[in-house]
Amino acid sequence: MPDSKANLFFHPIRMQIILALSNQQMTAKELAKTIADVPQTTLYRHINALVKGGILKVVAETQIRGTIERTYAMAGPPSLKPEDLRGMKKPDYEQAFIIYLSTLMNAAQRYFDSKQDDEEFNPLADGVDLSLAQFYLSDKEFRAMNQKILETMLANAKNQPSVERKRRLFTYLFIPQ
Repeated sequence: MPDSKANLFFHPIRMQIILALSNQQMTAKELAKTIADVPQTTLYRHINALVKGGILKVVAETQIRGTIERTYAMAGPPSLKPEDLRGMKKPDYEQAFIIYLSTLMNAAQRYFDSKQDDEEFNPLADGVDLSLAQFYLSDKEFRAMNQKILETMLANAKNQPSVERKRRLFTYLFIPQ
């Protein structure tokens, strides 16, 4: 893949970091708790790459026992534009797609691992929803539908964590048939 914003996004660890910070601010220590399966030095290396690439920014610095703890946030919306994808070839897109799906699978595995074998397991009660639908849409209808989905996502991304709110991963994918 070209050395670009897309290259920064399409990495399994960096994608997890971006996902964790998509609507909140966190320190590296907090990220390490959220992404517990990544060694701390590796996590720091990827955070630094995202900051250097302009995807993340430092929003606060706190002095703690002779070291500085940084709080990170997204520098902008976690999305790619057509110019970010310029130069990518078919194998690059295939690799990006595999990383996207593996990130989704890892999130599902973390959900499964959070449940004890002896407890009643009810994904529907937990809010797990799998949907697959087929639509016949003109390009104009497709763009309008996609815009409505994006508007809904952005409006809800502003929600702050609270006792009654659960962190939920939402993903959608359109594939022309």
